[in-house]
Amino acid sequence: MEQAVRVIQLTDCHLGADTDYRLAGVRTYHSFVEVLQRLRADPASAAMVLVSGDIAARGIVAAYQLFTDEMSALGLPFAWLPGNHDQLELMQHAADMPPFRPVVELGDWRLVCLNTAVRGEVGGHLGSGQLEFFDASLSAHRGHPVALFMHHPPADIGCKWLDRQQVSNGHELAAIVRRHGNVRVGFSGHVHQEALVDFAGIPFYTTPSTCFQFASRSEDFALSADPPGYRWIDLYPDGSYATGVIAIDDTREQVDTRTGGY
Repeated sequence: MEQAVRVIQLTDCHLGADTDYRLAGVRTYHSFVEVLQRLRADPASAAMVLVSGDIAARGIVAAYQLFTDEMSALGLPFAWLPGNHDQLELMQHAADMPPFRPVVELGDWRLVCLNTAVRGEVGGHLGSGQLEFFDASLSAHRGHPVALFMHHPPADIGCKWLDRQQVSNGHELAAIVRRHGNVRVGFSGHVHQEALVDFAGIPFYTTPSTCFQFASRSEDFALSADPPGYRWIDLYPDGSYATGVIAIDDTREQVDTRTGGY
């Protein structure tokens, strides 16, 4: 098999205004740095990092500056998309943030990034402009395998309270995926846990947060003691892929599982 191009997915960093900001007991900047340290130690070289939203706990410039400082030090090209805790306008103008890239060309593959965030809402939705863009992008790149990236998942992951926050019009997205046939796989964040579901005939993966995780299969808000993590994605020229999650089992951060919300 020909050599793959590796993408790293980071998600749900929830950075605050300073390095000691805590959420659910976790110093989110410190757990983010732990993830980057593990990534640096990985012998498999990555081509780029894609960060799938909720970079900030609350969309403020200071959080995005902390993020870009660490990402610049990492030394890998990176792309991003907004989450429901982010402020897209600030992200687009924050110092050192690269421009939002809705389509990333990576070898034979195309990474298509959609914005599912709705101002003032926790749950996701794809506006008509995003759906039209996705449809046109798949047409324009019909000869290439496509990996889809979003913040919110478009289908149930089996966690009842989080399933109410999925992309509310996932059926419209599914119709576009089925019509074109070149989307091979999808990835999202938001749910702070690893899951795999079938969506419109393609595998769709969710990825753990770089800070803390939600308890899987929970009816209501609940936190897990699972550690921070990130996802590696190997994209092969023939349109196949491989993926997995790396957990930071030696994290120094301790989640407060008694937290009732945030």
